Amino acid sequence: MTPALASLLEDVAGELQACAEIFEELTTTHFGLPTPCRGWTVADLAIHVATGAFRDAEAFHRARLAISSPPGEVTLDSTDYATAVRLAAEHLRAALALGPPRWPAVPTPFGTMPVAVALQSLVVEFGVHRNDLEVAAGRPDTAFSAATLSALFGFGDHYLLRQAAPVDSPAFALALDAPAALMGVTWTGTAWIPGRNADRLCRVSGSDDDIARLMLRRLDIDDPRLDVHDPFGLAALFSAAIRPL
Repeated sequence: MTPALASLLEDVAGELQACAEIFEELTTTHFGLPTPCRGWTVADLAIHVATGAFRDAEAFHRARLAISSPPGEVTLDSTDYATAVRLAAEHLRAALALGPPRWPAVPTPFGTMPVAVALQSLVVEFGVHRNDLEVAAGRPDTAFSAATLSALFGFGDHYLLRQAAPVDSPAFALALDAPAALMGVTWTGTAWIPGRNADRLCRVSGSDDDIARLMLRRLDIDDPRLDVHDPFGLAALFSAAIRPL
């Protein structure tokens, strides 16, 4: 395993361990509470994290055996989410430890990805959901971990493109300016492309944490923590354009 893969693996395992610790703190009352994932309770999110972590680890085992089809859904009958998540982390560690010197692409449920990109995606997914659980548990000011921000901004424009939906509008661009990253996507009138390539531009500035929350739709574009430069009145299109994780 290369040092870069080992570092990403530790980032994923760290986010899963943090999720497990939160699960151990939760009471029965917590599981019915809402989360930043719209329409999901804490129980819904717990099941999603526990089953998703194991399914995603299985994708890496499939890759090392040159299986190109992604794993299917996992059903969890237990409510011991902490144990399930820790087992998933160990399952992922085993895959990386047993993997070949040159990894094939990983058949994740979200598409086939290079191994480093697949791990980076898991850092984003479980880092964001760890934070969702923190917020739902009554700690709304908890910031995203450094690993989560680094992974999310590492995708940059590509994350925004993946989440972008068609809009009924002439060409315009959305620019997100954080201290750690400058990102943007452009609607050509028919398709989304990377970059800030339109005369009509809405530029949003803020802290790394606030820009990450905007990207993930955990923060609205009219939040006072954000500085919005919007001479063309495009800000209202953001929620229609960028789907939440």
